[in-house]
Amino acid sequence: MLCQSCGEREANVHVSQSINGQTRELHLCEQCAKKAQGVNFVFHQGLSMPDFLQAILGFSPAVGGERAQEEACPGCGMTFSQISHAGKLGCAACYAKFERNLEPVLRRIHGGGSHEGKVPKRGGAALRNRLELKKLREKLRQLVQQEHFEEAARVRDEIRRLEQAVGGSQG
Repeated sequence: MLCQSCGEREANVHVSQSINGQTRELHLCEQCAKKAQGVNFVFHQGLSMPDFLQAILGFSPAVGGERAQEEACPGCGMTFSQISHAGKLGCAACYAKFERNLEPVLRRIHGGGSHEGKVPKRGGAALRNRLELKKLREKLRQLVQQEHFEEAARVRDEIRRLEQAVGGSQG
């Protein structure tokens, strides 16, 4: 695809701008992108994906402090600073060794601390019901512990209703 500005060079910069709900896409060559008004770029030769992710996500070797940088993984020998520079872990033991440093980064990237997964639409009703029951039982336990008994009674009734529905669909 040719640059939409000069029409001479290959477009290697693709920009999407959303202004007041209107999306506009630009396909520019590097030279025209540098001159574009309202679009600020900084081009670094050799910018790697890990460096890009570090810049975007704030993933930096200093997250865990100086001591974490010096400690090495017992499995592969990588330090946290090496992991942050490479953008990937060396082995499974790195998760345990650098858990304290990785958790905030993973939460920021994934939006939570646990993997929920997806349930297939077809044939996944029983699994969805079991997951819902599990969540409701945990919520009930928390409500009783906090002594919110009226809300706990509503959740208990919802659990009973769902258990009856699950029992009726299995029989």
